[in-house]
Amino acid sequence: MPQDNPRTESQRADNLRSESARVERSRNERMTSANPLNAPFGEAGAQNVKVGLRMQNEMVDVLQEIAREWLERTTSKTELAFKLPNKLTEARSVPDALSAYQEWFGEWMNACSEDSHHFLADSRKIMDTGMRCFASASPATAS
Repeated sequence: MPQDNPRTESQRADNLRSESARVERSRNERMTSANPLNAPFGEAGAQNVKVGLRMQNEMVDVLQEIAREWLERTTSKTELAFKLPNKLTEARSVPDALSAYQEWFGEWMNACSEDSHHFLADSRKIMDTGMRCFASASPATAS
């Protein structure tokens, strides 16, 4: 059984590495050659990245504002929910308890109604922001 010469295999590996390095250099030289068509594509890519980042920042700002408003409303509704047990324990009779519950329920329904109006307004804000961002990112306006 003939044994391969370790030096020959090492030389083959070196030859393969140098050949692949030469091919890679040649390919890189062709790709980075002074081709006048490459510059506009690079600029367009950079512009698209800038537009994309601006769109993301604008949408994040709108979503943060909406989240802050919802947190405030949720806090006020929680405070309203904690008022009911106090009102019911202060009632001295069943009609007083029903009256307290009716008053509290009216406030709760008003809060829910406001939430639905805010939900629609917030949805509109998100849609308007999205449309504005995508309209400004279209190829016709990105230049």
